[in-house]
Amino acid sequence: MVASEKLAMTEQQAIARGVIRREEMPFLSEYGTAYVLYDEEEDAYSYPIKSDKYRFSEYVGLRAEVSGPVSEVGRELAVMNVTHIQLSPDR
Repeated sequence: MVASEKLAMTEQQAIARGVIRREEMPFLSEYGTAYVLYDEEEDAYSYPIKSDKYRFSEYVGLRAEVSGPVSEVGRELAVMNVTHIQLSPDR
């Protein structure tokens, strides 16, 4: 029971919208990914994104809503492990 409580405290579900991008930035290698969700309205990165389910190379440049658990790793951005992608109709 304690382990599941700890998991709940370290990972939260999140939903975010933005453009999936592949970026060659040194800080992304610290997160173990080259993909980010970019918020065009805020002109900022929302999350470095990872997934065992999706190949982000197939979604680069597309607007999408993504969801999944977010892990705080003590860095500037939290990492999202994407479990669902819904492409926006206004690609």
